[in-house]
Amino acid sequence: MANKIETAPTGRAACRGCKQPISKGTPRFAEEYQNAFAEEGGTSFRYWHLACAAPKLANEMAPVLAAFEGAIEDREAIDALIRAHLRPDVPFAECAGSGRSRCRACDVTIKKGELRVVFERVFESPTGPQKGPAYAHPKCVRRYLDREKEHGRGALDRDDAIGRIVSNSKLSQPDLEQVKRELAAAPESA
Repeated sequence: MANKIETAPTGRAACRGCKQPISKGTPRFAEEYQNAFAEEGGTSFRYWHLACAAPKLANEMAPVLAAFEGAIEDREAIDALIRAHLRPDVPFAECAGSGRSRCRACDVTIKKGELRVVFERVFESPTGPQKGPAYAHPKCVRRYLDREKEHGRGALDRDDAIGRIVSNSKLSQPDLEQVKRELAAAPESA
């Protein structure tokens, strides 16, 4: 099993985004996930209207939609939503969308609109290993990478990480220049 787009066989499933029923006969996005209640780590699906999934799951939906050959009403609009919400490859720099994230190196809150670097981390949960984002101030990236190595997690080489951050980021030129300056000026870890 894997993510897929399929025609809804009934009208019983509710969309995970808007919570409204998905009408029988309409295309829907089936998101595969690890079912915590299945024996031996089985998987199941969460269903979405295409327009609801496109902004939230653009990276997961893009390859599936490209392979789907059936008719989709407003396909151009769905494609445009996906293009607008594609997440760059990690690591990358961005402006924080809220003030709820904390720097994994200095443990200080990253304020809304402040520049931050996004890494992917793997952590243990009750349902097994999960992937999620880890954030760091650009000036704290060296310390973050050093801590990851200390804890035995495969961290990128600093120069390789900086190269990927710069190439993967979708920032304005002034913001990207600021990130480059802060990455280059990052102090040695204590």
